[in-house]
Amino acid sequence: MVLGMMDSIHVGRWLEQFKDQEIDFVLFPSKKFRQIHPRIKNLLTSKSPMKVNLYQGKVFSGCYGYLDFALRVLPKKFLKLDMRYRALRRFIYKNKFDYIHCLEIQGAGYLLSDAIDDSALIPSKIIVTNWGSDIYYFKEFKDHEARIRKTLAIADYYSAECIRDYRLARELGFKGADLPCIPNAGGFSNQRISMQRISASKRQQIVVKCYGGQFGRGKMALSVVSKVLEENAAVNVFFYSVTEDLIDLVKKLEARYQDRINYSTVSKPLPSSTLETIFDESRVYIGCSVSDGISTSFLESLISGSYPIQTNTSCANEWVAKGCIASVIELDEEILREELNKALYDDELVDRAQLANLKIAQEFLAFSQVKAIANQFYVTDII
Repeated sequence: MVLGMMDSIHVGRWLEQFKDQEIDFVLFPSKKFRQIHPRIKNLLTSKSPMKVNLYQGKVFSGCYGYLDFALRVLPKKFLKLDMRYRALRRFIYKNKFDYIHCLEIQGAGYLLSDAIDDSALIPSKIIVTNWGSDIYYFKEFKDHEARIRKTLAIADYYSAECIRDYRLARELGFKGADLPCIPNAGGFSNQRISMQRISASKRQQIVVKCYGGQFGRGKMALSVVSKVLEENAAVNVFFYSVTEDLIDLVKKLEARYQDRINYSTVSKPLPSSTLETIFDESRVYIGCSVSDGISTSFLESLISGSYPIQTNTSCANEWVAKGCIASVIELDEEILREELNKALYDDELVDRAQLANLKIAQEFLAFSQVKAIANQFYVTDII
């Protein structure tokens, strides 16, 4: 059984790695009111050896979201009963799953740890996979630290996409076995990695991950980029996944610079193929946050040849240690400005980075290579 967010492309991409394996997956939604992601929908009807089914044949989303609200939220609010973890508990104890895999901690992990009275009483092996900021950020909050410890205490296996997070899991009490460190969203197609691209030095676009909210610091990137637009008339910018709190700032910039600004929003995300093209056309990628995992966008920049500028709250430094060329910076506006200007005016730097980073991608990020490692996760003699 897999516990995860049914609207997540990352859940879909993880499962796609097992299409040629004779594995039966049952998906239990870790979050409420979620539409099923198209990639997961495709897997439900796939004729591949792998079988994917949903808990009770449907996820409470769309029109079922109202039913979910009635059955899960109202009892918790008025009767102090959490029906979601009770439903999961009944489901677990009625079935004998070989593995229960939590894809992410704050939703899936907490839900499972609330549902299980004693992990020794169930026959399933429990895998907990750390996403993004699950441990690195939330361990700083007392109530979250206690719940993280409770989740890790029931886990037999743990996986993450950053070496940093394996150490943190041990510090927080994990005593099970470590699974391999690979990107949670799987690898990239060999065709995507090997395709011909224009040299980075011939590109004039900056692509910015424009998250705000709890983790993102897209506002800092907006401030720096606005000055670059003023100083360099040849530069254009694409802000993608703009969150609601930053949309007005992006629109003001668009009004000022007209056809030099393009953007997409979190509420209306771009198709993966469109975003890939944007990265392939960009000289520089900027990602700023107070906390992150490896960041799929950072990995995309390695493949596409857009020079990566990523804050050091992520695990980008681990990829620099492998040989990639990037600017891994503090969350500081002046440092971001300096590194961006360097990338915009140093042709030799961005071309050298493009070649080096593609080599790293070929070695570590090919779909077939990541898939081969992922396929070890559900094997009985895994350790």
